[in-house]
Amino acid sequence: MAVRKRPVFAVAPEQARAAELFVGNELDGRLTVAEIAEQVGVSPRTIYRWKQDPEFLAYQNHLADLLMEDFLTEAYARLRTLVKADNEKTQLKALELLLKNRGKLTDVKEVTATVENTRNNESLADEIAELKRMLGE
Repeated sequence: MAVRKRPVFAVAPEQARAAELFVGNELDGRLTVAEIAEQVGVSPRTIYRWKQDPEFLAYQNHLADLLMEDFLTEAYARLRTLVKADNEKTQLKALELLLKNRGKLTDVKEVTATVENTRNNESLADEIAELKRMLGE
């Protein structure tokens, strides 16, 4: 199994803690910016400034992605339960979602294109001669 390198973010420990609180707060939404600032030991103004910092935002988004990866396991477990449900409609919808997610089921679209060639050999020869003239040959 390949080992993935973890990204390195240039954030201070206080910023890291604030990002963790923001990500956790997205789930329950109980803390205000002022409360997060107090827990981290900075002013709310500092928090707002951090929220404009691309490095801080990248770290916060990274934490959110990790949280969602963890949730993915739960989602797949729930999907497996739905595949085995008593209701046939629920089973079919769960199977469809599972197969689409795994790339095994795709929507088929038929594309028909008609190309009409209006050139004849003489006009092609003229174009080639013109291109050669432009190139100085």
